[in-house]
Amino acid sequence: MTATLEQQIASRQWYHRIEVAPGVFTPGRYDPSTLLDTMGFPKDFSGQTVLDIGCLDGFFSFEAERLGATRVLATDRHPIGHCGFEVAQRLRGSRVEYAEASVFDLDPGVHGSFDVVLFLGVFYHLRHPLLALEKIRRVCTGTMFLETQVLDSQFVLSDGRMTTLAQLNPALADSMMLQFYPGAELNSDPSNWFSPTAKCLEAMVATSGFAVREVRRFGGRASVVADAIPFEIPRWYDL
Repeated sequence: MTATLEQQIASRQWYHRIEVAPGVFTPGRYDPSTLLDTMGFPKDFSGQTVLDIGCLDGFFSFEAERLGATRVLATDRHPIGHCGFEVAQRLRGSRVEYAEASVFDLDPGVHGSFDVVLFLGVFYHLRHPLLALEKIRRVCTGTMFLETQVLDSQFVLSDGRMTTLAQLNPALADSMMLQFYPGAELNSDPSNWFSPTAKCLEAMVATSGFAVREVRRFGGRASVVADAIPFEIPRWYDL
């Protein structure tokens, strides 16, 4: 007997709230649709190939497909059945592809190259953020859209309290800084490693083979739209 729609949805844990059938949504704790305009998410992917890095259960992958992308590859370091991606893909009748890979595994010879790379909510979970940007540049032939936690309004003090850089010192408000979290200092989450200021994030993107087109700040987050430009690894890269 085929499982009912409700049974299929209930068979997985969900992070994203995704419409899997007309009027039927998964019970995710995060609804990205409410922030698409705020973060400046593209409204049209017609004729473009799209890579979604760290897709979890795939909201942004399916959104890119809905908005006209000709090919969408969703990647995550977990197997496809880890969360709801496979169920959502089936219920939506989606042609989005899935590859078990981290950002550090990306290889144009294996995964191809893409007009658009979505790198959303992943950057601050990485131990090697600059290397990740360089890996992305190798597979991005057009535009990267990045969204992440930023430090500007969420600096963690030694006692665990949070403040803004401007409150600490006005001179820090527009600085290039990273805060490192060796434990679970940020939001009691041990998967968080670094948080940059928006200015620092922009500079990191610009030194990794991209021309920054737009930076937006909203709450404790920021988004960056950047276009791929010619890039050579510095001579001292392997020192």
